[in-house]
Amino acid sequence: MATSLTNPTGLTSSASTASDRLRVDELAAQSGVSVDTIRYYQKQGLLHHPAKEGRIGWYDHTHVARLDEIKRLADDGFTLAQIAELGNGSSEALLAELQRQRSNRRVTRDELLAETGLAAGPVDLAIAAGLLGPADATDFDASSIQMLTAAASLLDAGVPFTDLAKLAVRHAQHVESLVADAIELFIDNTDTDREGLAEEVSALVPTVAALVSQHFENTLVTSLIDTAKAHADGGVS
Repeated sequence: MATSLTNPTGLTSSASTASDRLRVDELAAQSGVSVDTIRYYQKQGLLHHPAKEGRIGWYDHTHVARLDEIKRLADDGFTLAQIAELGNGSSEALLAELQRQRSNRRVTRDELLAETGLAAGPVDLAIAAGLLGPADATDFDASSIQMLTAAASLLDAGVPFTDLAKLAVRHAQHVESLVADAIELFIDNTDTDREGLAEEVSALVPTVAALVSQHFENTLVTSLIDTAKAHADGGVS
């Protein structure tokens, strides 16, 4: 993957000509995304705004390239918040650090099946729901094995598969927005410059992950104890 990022927040190149100018619907069709997605990317600072002529916005090849780039980074597992940060200048070191953290062993679907002992159905559902990465991915981070093994333990304990899947999907739907908020909070409240951000990321990721994991575990244990007490006291049927 190339480490140069395509003009995410700058103005449309003055070298554009009438022959490569596109209206928003034409850009959407050429790039394979919806008009709403384009406008959302602009609102989030992921895509630079078009050149204006009266009430008409004209897009060009730089917008096409940027949308392709966003798709590549998203397919590699980066969140939209990370992609936006990568576009905010001096991003090479940060991109290299994020890539390094994702350089662990990759496994195929068949390897997931072999190493977890799960049937194909649950694994395929987890993949299709985007719980292990992009839904169209052909390989996965090795940590997916631990995730699926934990899920198998819950299934063995009697947790219904459909209920577990619904819970996992709910988690996946909310976690990206929480991650985006965490990154924004960190950047807005530290004095680290762009060049030093990669080093901070290296220390931040495991620290935050441990904090979230411990908080979830504590909350889960406390709730289970309270529920067990309520059952014992006859308060829950």
